[in-house]
Amino acid sequence: MTVDIRPMHADDALEIQRQPSQRIQLGMDREMTREEAEALADGPGEAWCARVDGRIVALTGLRETFPGVQAVAWAILSTGIGAAHLAVTRHARRRIADSAYRRIEAIVRVDVPAEVAWAKLVGLAPAHVLHCFGAASEPHLLCELVRPAPGAATIAGGG
Repeated sequence: MTVDIRPMHADDALEIQRQPSQRIQLGMDREMTREEAEALADGPGEAWCARVDGRIVALTGLRETFPGVQAVAWAILSTGIGAAHLAVTRHARRRIADSAYRRIEAIVRVDVPAEVAWAKLVGLAPAHVLHCFGAASEPHLLCELVRPAPGAATIAGGG
């Protein structure tokens, strides 16, 4: 099996057959609009599409929130990701590790262990539980990777 990972196009986000749990975003079950797909593919940061035998198995990326400084790590996994999961996870971990962003974060649902595990596998550390977060007021976990500026003071217990 060969996993082909290339830059994402907006149509990829509309084509992927998302896992049922991937349909829920911050407590809302919804479809992605073309405008959202274009912003994800073409917006600041980076976006990747992983295919196996021409079928999309995952979309991943780093959505820049503050130019050159901060980004949100994200992933959309397909129902048929199967054995490609390892290659997709390794790619996401490399992109995060090689990134110049000083802060990368992701917010995942506490009650979905696979989301928490994946955030850790790509190099993010659990930082804080967000109680009653999102449209469904569910517990979420803020996961992060923080690279302090050289010589910067750090807060005890933090990055």
